[in-house]
Amino acid sequence: MKKALLSFAILASAAAACEAQVPSRWRLDWTNEKPQLYTYRTPNDSYENFWYVTFTIQNNTPDQQHVPLILDVLLYTESGKELQNDFRRVELPVIKDVQDNPRKSETLKYGRFYASVIDPETEYRIIEYHAKLGNRSQGIINESIDSLKKGFAEDPPDEFKGRWKKGDRLYLNPREIREQRYINPGQKLGGIAIFKNVDPRAHVYELHVSGLVDIIKVTAVTEEEWKLEYEPQTLKLRWYRQGDPFGIEKDVLFTYAKKEYVVKKIGPIASKDTVDKLVMSLSDTLKKEKDWKDTNVAQEEIIKKRQADGIDPLDCRIMAMVFKVATEKDFGYDPTKDVIENERAVWRIHEWWITNRTKLVFNEVTNRFEIKDDPLPGTVVEK
Repeated sequence: MKKALLSFAILASAAAACEAQVPSRWRLDWTNEKPQLYTYRTPNDSYENFWYVTFTIQNNTPDQQHVPLILDVLLYTESGKELQNDFRRVELPVIKDVQDNPRKSETLKYGRFYASVIDPETEYRIIEYHAKLGNRSQGIINESIDSLKKGFAEDPPDEFKGRWKKGDRLYLNPREIREQRYINPGQKLGGIAIFKNVDPRAHVYELHVSGLVDIIKVTAVTEEEWKLEYEPQTLKLRWYRQGDPFGIEKDVLFTYAKKEYVVKKIGPIASKDTVDKLVMSLSDTLKKEKDWKDTNVAQEEIIKKRQADGIDPLDCRIMAMVFKVATEKDFGYDPTKDVIENERAVWRIHEWWITNRTKLVFNEVTNRFEIKDDPLPGTVVEK
């Protein structure tokens, strides 16, 4: 018995030693305000509605890590009783099933994802409204917004003390956050995400935030062996709006559920538009790389051209990998080779996508795109 207890104690201490050697997984602190509606009056005297949310992220990692900025914010909407449907993602049999079985509507509900847009004019007007920078000339207002985006080079003025400090930045859009690349230990960044053309019939609003947690999970197997897993965690925040599609700005958003982290296999890719851009960028890059090779462009010049396009060989591997994960279709793209050596695989990916993209719908259960053939008009479905 004593030998058994001694063996157990040795195993426990060894396991503790292994866990102590495993690199800690970084996590950014997130806070946000409720999504708000802003009506923008365009120069031609028309009106557009934008939903926006302001947030802060802070690097409070215990071991003072410089954390990469891979943040992405999506808005997801549902409409409850009206069963708002995104016709690009919902197949006809599901809609019919809901009509025939109203009680199943909750489990068969579908909605739509909206990516944050980059619209400088609207963005500056929203920041002006949110930061209460009015009653000044437009030039001074824009300069004030630019200063907030650049951050505090010195200790901030009294109105910001206690909440912000030297090095912090405010009102960064997704592109500006990505351009910073890293968030320093203790640094805080204020951001703004803006969403356009959100369906006014929506009643449920849900933020999906990825990039707040290290996507690599490290688990100790033995004292000398670690297991690496890809685990993209996404923060979900949910609100409910009461009222009709009219006078939305007067309605109140109620917190609908506690925030939770979920693991999504393909992270923020929930739109066919995103995958479409990846496939087209992959084929365009292949054309350019072949043209540079055929015309004997110098390697130094090729590097400059790649930097101008913003796409390098590693990006091609990532685009091919994302396509494979999103569709579970493997056309033989070899990540150890460059895009020219994968020419056949690239054109197979491109051909399959062009042929099937109109038939694809996103399956929330399997977390990937699937082909759903719509029946022709007049087709009799066998039961």
